[in-house]
Amino acid sequence: MDDVYLSGIGGYVPADRTTVTEAVADGRYEQTWNSKDRLETVAVETLLSPAEMAVRAGRQALLRSGHRPQDVSLLLHAAAYRQGPEAWAAASYVERYAVGAGAPALEIRQGCNGGLFALGLARNHLEQHADTAVLITCADRFDGEFDRWRTNKGMVFGDGAAAVVLSHGRGAARVLGVATRADSELEQMHRGDRPLASATLRRGPLDAAPAKKAFLRTTSAAEVQRRFEAQVVGAVDHALSEAGTKLDGIAQVLVSNLGHEMLTRVFLEPLGLPVERTAWQWGRRIGHLANSDQFLALEHQLRTGVLHEGDLVLLVGMGVGFVWTAAVLEIAEPPVRTH
Repeated sequence: MDDVYLSGIGGYVPADRTTVTEAVADGRYEQTWNSKDRLETVAVETLLSPAEMAVRAGRQALLRSGHRPQDVSLLLHAAAYRQGPEAWAAASYVERYAVGAGAPALEIRQGCNGGLFALGLARNHLEQHADTAVLITCADRFDGEFDRWRTNKGMVFGDGAAAVVLSHGRGAARVLGVATRADSELEQMHRGDRPLASATLRRGPLDAAPAKKAFLRTTSAAEVQRRFEAQVVGAVDHALSEAGTKLDGIAQVLVSNLGHEMLTRVFLEPLGLPVERTAWQWGRRIGHLANSDQFLALEHQLRTGVLHEGDLVLLVGMGVGFVWTAAVLEIAEPPVRTH
């Protein structure tokens, strides 16, 4: 699997922005949270659905890859929140309009780690289907019951989509290692202590705080932090080992666009990283786009000339459940630099 590449990268981030200053002023966002998160603006989509954004990103990635639609043998679509009508196959819609070749299309729901987890699935698929390509798309739009400012403390959610094409041979970045770790005992952090049957009938704004408070009545915050650290370090160490490198050999570490305090607690301190080695200064201007963060950051760092041929990049993500994935890439053919 040494010659699997990200042969195309695409993205869609809406032009509309809402500043945190505006959100604090009109009461949507707490100033106490703002002082800890240190964010600037959030990308907001008002017209396109998540699936439609994924189609735009997917078409761009496929075009940039140089592959024909009929080369795609699998589409994996990662999402964290509602994609459209209930009981509807969003992944099939994305395949129909981004590819249109009848490839099997599957949706991955693992919070904000589905996109990175899909890298491992795609690489394994290509081992059996070497002459084909896999398209991974990620998209979310946080509206309706999901309050982007208040649903989950420590992060503010933005809208957008990302896509990558994986195939053998050549491309923007070669995949050197992918590793995933999980701790399913932590799933209760987002379930709480209410009966599951009653939870399916709930309506109204989503709020993660009650479930977390219920969970912390039986598991200490210190224990949660210990387990978080063990899993993220374990995933990163495994991916680095597979890639034959060390963390100090990594040029950039691309993680989720979280608020600064949470970013520090779940990624920077466990890995011993300064924020300057990440793309957070860019990410704090679009918000947390769930599964899209790392792929969009990679595209941005390539396009703006931050990354160069031969650089090693580490992508790290975490999703509710909980699942962590780390991937090591080697930059092979960076695009022409633009601003």
